[in-house]
Amino acid sequence: MNTFLSTVALMTSLNAASSTSASTYDPHVVTLDNGLQVVIIENHLAPLVSMALYYKVGTADDPISEMGLSHFLEHLMFKGTKAVPAGEFKKKIGSKGGIINAYTSFDITAYTCTIAVEHLQMVLEIEADRMQNLVFDPKETEAEQKVVQEERRMLMDNSPIGNALEVLLRAQYRYHPYGIPPIGYPQHIAAYTNESAKKHYQTWYKPNNAILVISGDVKNETIIPLVQRYFGSLKKGELPARVRVQEPDSTGINQFLTAQNSRVSYTTVYWSYKAPNHTSVGKEHYYALIVLAQLLGGNEISYLYHQLVEEKKICLGIGVDYSQMSIDPRELTISTTLSPTHSIDELKQSIQQLIDNLLKNGITEEEVKAAKRDLLADIAYAQDGNDGAVKTFSALAYGFTVDDIETWPQKIEAVTIDQVNKAAQAVLKNGSFVTCIISPEKNVTTPLQEMK
Repeated sequence: MNTFLSTVALMTSLNAASSTSASTYDPHVVTLDNGLQVVIIENHLAPLVSMALYYKVGTADDPISEMGLSHFLEHLMFKGTKAVPAGEFKKKIGSKGGIINAYTSFDITAYTCTIAVEHLQMVLEIEADRMQNLVFDPKETEAEQKVVQEERRMLMDNSPIGNALEVLLRAQYRYHPYGIPPIGYPQHIAAYTNESAKKHYQTWYKPNNAILVISGDVKNETIIPLVQRYFGSLKKGELPARVRVQEPDSTGINQFLTAQNSRVSYTTVYWSYKAPNHTSVGKEHYYALIVLAQLLGGNEISYLYHQLVEEKKICLGIGVDYSQMSIDPRELTISTTLSPTHSIDELKQSIQQLIDNLLKNGITEEEVKAAKRDLLADIAYAQDGNDGAVKTFSALAYGFTVDDIETWPQKIEAVTIDQVNKAAQAVLKNGSFVTCIISPEKNVTTPLQEMK
């Protein structure tokens, strides 16, 4: 997409036009005989290409005794094959100026790369090779296990905020595996073995459980044969059902957590509300919740930011995040950083008053219009680059269709003020939430003084 078209798209969204193009990214989508889904998005702004290989497996799919095994396997995926030994993968990509990364979430595992377009063939060959030919060296596995243990200590055990947020997760999800961080607990990491990692790999890393997304200076007619050349001979496999323990109904149950640590220099407060996703009970609120989160705390002109940061100056910062990409329902979270000149009680009272006012009087048409405008502007910016397009199509791994992605702007534009108000009532008033206060101070207020 060229700069002129990007500008047109941005201006259209900023004006909150009543209609958008029937196609947002205009992808070319094919599925190989072995089940690999391939998405090609042409973007000729620069001679670069970004790609991601998404596997439909995350830590919520891990064995209960080895939670985090998907994350551990992500590490092992860089340990080499017979064709590309350990350490050579990163060297090969780096020598061509490429940038590689990987991440594991509750629901998916992703491997990404951005590189000059002339080197895409090399990357495709390497990714296809390690999809089915990974070498599991016990010495490499044991060494990487220590790396993950150290990562766990750094991110969770030795981090006051990470430690508190881990407890928040468990309070939010008592039974569902979303309650355990993707890196797992220490006992999980200690339980990993070379054989269990290999079994996990052989179970889930199949072409019919993967989505390859490529965006950049490419042509469909040249890329599809390349993908077929390297991935087409890989064998599909029998995939297990993704069965997760579901949470019981906790409507009206609110929990309050406090954590004090001398290593914390500022106070943060989280309100985490259970929220539906695109397939669960309450899915009719899905798109309205996206608009609601943007309206409440999506940027510096949002409802809560304007009132608490700019006007009352109670907070140094505030944001609202709706976990909209998930296989099972997750949450809508308000996160704040308290100004040192104000108290936690002031913050809680102000938040409660603002939410009560919103629930009583409703959201205004102008607020909804501004939120939709900003969401559509984000899509316009994403269309102008490769990374944004690649990330957007990760939605396929969560059960969305290509049509869902292509018509996302129209679905956002179609959200009404009545739908946003109903979503707010369903989640902020009639749902359940967990409050977590992380503070350097002792004797923070008791649960009885918390938000009702």
